[in-house]
Amino acid sequence: MIRAGDVMQASVLTVSPGMSLTELEDFLVSKRITGAPVVERGVLIGIVSRSDIVRLLSLERSLSGLIAEGLESPETAGTNPVRLPEPLTRALTGRTVRDAMVVELVTVSPDTAVTEVARLLVARHIHRVLVTEGETVRGVISTLDLVRLVAEDRLREV
Repeated sequence: MIRAGDVMQASVLTVSPGMSLTELEDFLVSKRITGAPVVERGVLIGIVSRSDIVRLLSLERSLSGLIAEGLESPETAGTNPVRLPEPLTRALTGRTVRDAMVVELVTVSPDTAVTEVARLLVARHIHRVLVTEGETVRGVISTLDLVRLVAEDRLREV
């Protein structure tokens, strides 16, 4: 049986919760990855991906749009752009990884069967699962890793 430890990517790049989302995006692009575990003082506290950034920014844009509509008076509707109050503008910028990360982690041990990893990815609608031992991240398995196993015809249970 193929186990998580057999297929995981052992070189796991992590990010800190205080990293700005701008820095995170630059990091993800430069490393050619779409997400990373969030580690604080050596402890795994979350995971963040580009989808999480998009979800956060989309929600904030929707909320700021609703607030702007509420601030617009009927007399000035469509004539002058409405400026959001400075505290709200500041709140919408300067976001960090902590604001976007997911804290409900899906983890497996190195001994978990790859078929179980695949079931978790499908059931939870996620693209990566962390391989951990205690609070230590040992690796990551992405959907691409499983596709690679299928392409190489290695995903056969014995």
